Amino acid sequence: MTRRALVFGGGGVLGFAWLVGAVGALEVEAGFDAREADLVVGTSAGSILAAQLGCGIGVDQLRRHHQGVPGPDDLPISFEYAEHGRPPLPRPRLGSPALLAQVVRRQRDASLKTSLLGAVPPGRGSLSEVGNMIAAISGATGHDRLWPTRPRPWVCTTDYRTGRRAVFGHDELAPTSEVSLADAVVASCSIPGWYEPRLIAGRTYVDGGSVSNASADLVVGAEVDEVFILAPMAALERDRPRSLVTRIERMVRAGVTRTILRDAERLPAEGKRVAVVTPGREDLHTMGGNLMNPTRRAEVLETASRTASIQLRTQLASRPWRRRGLDPSRASA
Repeated sequence: MTRRALVFGGGGVLGFAWLVGAVGALEVEAGFDAREADLVVGTSAGSILAAQLGCGIGVDQLRRHHQGVPGPDDLPISFEYAEHGRPPLPRPRLGSPALLAQVVRRQRDASLKTSLLGAVPPGRGSLSEVGNMIAAISGATGHDRLWPTRPRPWVCTTDYRTGRRAVFGHDELAPTSEVSLADAVVASCSIPGWYEPRLIAGRTYVDGGSVSNASADLVVGAEVDEVFILAPMAALERDRPRSLVTRIERMVRAGVTRTILRDAERLPAEGKRVAVVTPGREDLHTMGGNLMNPTRRAEVLETASRTASIQLRTQLASRPWRRRGLDPSRASA
């Protein structure tokens, strides 16, 4: 059997909608159900999808949820997207004095990104809806106390005291026996300066994207044959937006893209087949410069379904996939 890993990057409300559309395209083009993957690495918005797949929620149901037409047998998914469009003002104090103290003691080892993480004021926004949604899903599917195993979610967070990545479901730093799936997802989504940090088992965690947007490097050494990296905050195609805010957003995307491609380039040396899917020009136009804008969810999802299909069809038809026995024409059937 082919062993597969899925890697989902962060990207806010619209990034999640894009992921749903892209994973639907993946299922069609690669010919497998995403719930049959062996491993799912999820960061921030990507952790929500990783958790849902781990609990057995299918992409078709998530699509119907975004379209507002749930099926009669669908598990109820309650979420008010409009609540996450605008952040409240952060608290007027340092986010992590302990992290800043480490930066001062180890100046040569500290990156600018880590330094800023400790200095950003703690957010006051609540992710209780995200936690309640995942808690309801995990409880209804028997995963409120038992961590999902197929696919197994690796939920990426950042230890707010050390600035290091902690991966629930994988690392010894974050044992699954002491944390619920809902707690892990909330921690992974806790954007510094926007949402409140999450306290879990005596330690505080924030958004996993503070270290890496997708953490594709975690798959290095994993016992899988194929890796599909879906990154809504990256972009393999460039556009030319006019607004200053959107141009700044594109600069952030460029940095995320470089990191993801660097991580992806390490995987073929281990014999892994790798596909990287990101928003194209049409997706970028549909998303705009605010990834937390809930009014564009349905349009972003439908656009991603088309553009991701094209990218996947092209990549799956390349020689490394054919040489190892994958028949793209059959996968597309």
